[in-house]
Amino acid sequence: MYQTLLRPLLFSLSSDQAHELTIKGAAWSVRHPWTQHFLPAVGVKRTFNASTYLSTTLWGLTFAHPVGLAAGFDKEGQLVPLMERLGFSHLDIGSMTARPSKGNPTPRSFRLKADASLINRMGLNNSGTPSVLHHLSAFSPSIPLSVNIAKTHDPTILGEDGILDYAESLSHTLRWGGADLITLNVSCPNTAEGKTFENPEPLAALLKGLNHTIAEAGSESESIPPVLLKLSCDLEKAVLSEIVDLAHSTPWIQGFVMSNTSTRRDGLQEPSSRVTAMGKGGLSGRAISAWSTQRIEWLASMTSYPIIGIGGVSSAQDVLEKMAAGAALVQLYTGLVYEGPAIVQQIVKDLEHIMRQKGVDRLSPKTAGQLL
Repeated sequence: MYQTLLRPLLFSLSSDQAHELTIKGAAWSVRHPWTQHFLPAVGVKRTFNASTYLSTTLWGLTFAHPVGLAAGFDKEGQLVPLMERLGFSHLDIGSMTARPSKGNPTPRSFRLKADASLINRMGLNNSGTPSVLHHLSAFSPSIPLSVNIAKTHDPTILGEDGILDYAESLSHTLRWGGADLITLNVSCPNTAEGKTFENPEPLAALLKGLNHTIAEAGSESESIPPVLLKLSCDLEKAVLSEIVDLAHSTPWIQGFVMSNTSTRRDGLQEPSSRVTAMGKGGLSGRAISAWSTQRIEWLASMTSYPIIGIGGVSSAQDVLEKMAAGAALVQLYTGLVYEGPAIVQQIVKDLEHIMRQKGVDRLSPKTAGQLL
């Protein structure tokens, strides 16, 4: 039904209109749970349990299978029960920022149908970290929850002020206490000032500046959630190596998310004139799959920290490629747009089938290559 009816309907709207309609509809469904009885009409099973051989434990957390929801879809933390119902094994909520932001003016998202990809310049629109955390407080998910923090979309907030901005969101999150993981988004390309903190020098200043926030929270709590760095697939290998060294010297950084969207436009199937007309923004989906997988492979050669792989995940094959490169988990967002709400359950079903065929009884980065 999604492919034959809902997707054509949504794709008849602009990408911005379809996104807004989807998010509003999903939030309405959360407020009216009876509507979820209709999910089987779009391929979502009434009951869903992944096989135990897909599960893994990382950072002391259990993930039923590798596939989670990437940040950017549930920016406001209002869709948690529905996303859990769709079968995601973990959720990255946000990005959220210390100050509310309306983001960039529309149009700010575009479909590249020939590439099964999107370009977006949303501009970190959200109601602010305190508000998003308040929304999340209404739920008690049974799956790991990550809070994704970015710098407020304001070109006047730079340098030390930017560090204080991150620190404010981090402090709110630590005091809230409901996050299983925290992701520092230092690589968003969709703000006026660009990727302020991804380069090694400003990143070093950011991590040093956040030490006080972490230490202060640690004195008041028994444990600090693992903090992950979310990076871009546009990074060169030498720069990535410097970032890894910084992470290794920062005890509370315990993993990486690779990758965020890309500013590249090479190799696209979509007509170049149309892509040029779309303007600036982050490219996501199938078009960045190879770039993100390569960076995951580089990253895995530099660190033993767990890696969450993102970029063009829409099938079991994509999951296995990311894991064979070194990812312990994956996340998706653009795949949800193109494949629909049953995507996670379909991927899990296909992974289980492949594992049975190949006689592999445990999915991990070490075994994923045997399944390709």
